Amino acid sequence: MTAIILSDTHGMSHRIEQVLSLNRRADALLFLGDGIRDFSETIISSPTRLFGGVRGNCDSFSLLTSNYSFSDELLLQMGAYTVLMMHGHRHSVKSGTDAAIRYAASRGADVLLYGHTHIPEERYIPEGSEIGGIRLTRPMYVFNPGSLGAPIDGIPHFGIMELRQGQLLFSHGTLS
Repeated sequence: MTAIILSDTHGMSHRIEQVLSLNRRADALLFLGDGIRDFSETIISSPTRLFGGVRGNCDSFSLLTSNYSFSDELLLQMGAYTVLMMHGHRHSVKSGTDAAIRYAASRGADVLLYGHTHIPEERYIPEGSEIGGIRLTRPMYVFNPGSLGAPIDGIPHFGIMELRQGQLLFSHGTLS
């Protein structure tokens, strides 16, 4: 199974279509907030894919015009992995990810997907690591796809999460 991970499109819905055309074989599209209207338009135009999305701090008014309901977080299963999706603003990820990681661990997540910072990140935290005063009882993957619509470095970023033979693989992609 392959999932495209997007965040922070901020009105650049045409970039979602670009990413989808580059990744036609992807099974799912996961959205991490700030551009929920862009994401909703994609759901309507591409009904054959699996979708999951959460709202971000800039999505309040967009939710009034959406045909879909989005929460602040979404917990889902991908094979044997529990994935927690969030935008990250409620856990102050711009000041560091420790609070979000602790929260993800408390929810039983093996994977934390977040946005908000507009900075791509991919990190593996081994079992037994201490994060903000708690010790992880199992490993955790932490992934931020970066921003597709308002990237800090000027290059639109997206992510891919792939479950292959029971292993999770993460990668970042860019649009030129």
